[in-house]
Amino acid sequence: MAEQKNCDVKQVVKDEIVVANAEDEENDSVEEQVKELENRLLPNSTAETKKQKPPGVMSILCLVALKRRLWLLPILTSGWLFSSFWTSYAIAVSYNHTEANFPYISHTAIEAPERCVFGQMVNIGAVMLGMNVILRYLFCKNYLRIKSTPPEDKWYKINLAGLVLGILSAFGLSMVANFQTEVQRVPHYIGAGLAFGLGTVYCWFQTALTYQVRYKFNRKKIVLLLVQFINSVIMSMMLVLFGVTKAIYKVQKGQGKGTKWDELRGVYLTSTITEWLLALSILTFTLTYAPDFKNMRVDDPNIYFDHKFEKKHSSVNLEKMADNNRNIPTADVKTMEEGRTEEDSHVSKGLSVVSNGTT
Repeated sequence: MAEQKNCDVKQVVKDEIVVANAEDEENDSVEEQVKELENRLLPNSTAETKKQKPPGVMSILCLVALKRRLWLLPILTSGWLFSSFWTSYAIAVSYNHTEANFPYISHTAIEAPERCVFGQMVNIGAVMLGMNVILRYLFCKNYLRIKSTPPEDKWYKINLAGLVLGILSAFGLSMVANFQTEVQRVPHYIGAGLAFGLGTVYCWFQTALTYQVRYKFNRKKIVLLLVQFINSVIMSMMLVLFGVTKAIYKVQKGQGKGTKWDELRGVYLTSTITEWLLALSILTFTLTYAPDFKNMRVDDPNIYFDHKFEKKHSSVNLEKMADNNRNIPTADVKTMEEGRTEEDSHVSKGLSVVSNGTT
């Protein structure tokens, strides 16, 4: 009799183990189904799908190759603007629209077709120059931050002022390209003042930032600092010479003292050559950003919808899906718990019978 009772108890325990295993397997199956549904309908919630996220708008437009190679941007910018000046010059000379012996840069873009090519290329170059200005601002800002510079420090304000000067200088370059000197003289000169005048001030600001941000924390950056300093000095000299000689040439030409082909030839060539050197010095200064940009990278910008907007326009009712995910497993677990309680009572009765029989 006791042996029969022991066999019944063992069978009950075995059935309990089977039920428990089935419960665990069913719970695992439900959890896997829920995860699979969430991964399919909400792909942004998983790290795996984030790695496979397609390129964003900025990557498609301009940074698909530069987002991890930002040091190429200053090189491409300088090369693009340099080629735009010489392309319009070559076209203008080939059509006999200007002299071949050092004309003003703006005189290579007065007539068609060279003015169309010059305007298009320089506008693109102005945007690229603005991108360099923004990246330089972000580099200095983040470098000051990682060096634990207080937010109220004056160098943050100097860096912001440099950003404004750089954007205005790039905008002035675009004005020079869009307003030809013989057609819209006043806007053209305003643009030239922004591009060359504020551009020179901007370069001095960046030289000071290089000293504060890079050289004071890393003495090995003395070469970069010297290159920027010498470039800024040359740029300032060219700006003064260009402004003075151009004013002298304009005044004396207006007084009838000669033209660019005779008595005023020397003053005219000095003015035009210094303008070309001034433009080239701005481009060479841009090249000095390449070493620092090697330590930077950019990521695609992300946008997020307002919760109400997303809820209204979503093709999947996420709340309904979440309710279903909660209700289905809950019902199954409740049924299993009731069965488990019943089996526990059977086991308890069996154990008490065995205990009474042995005693």
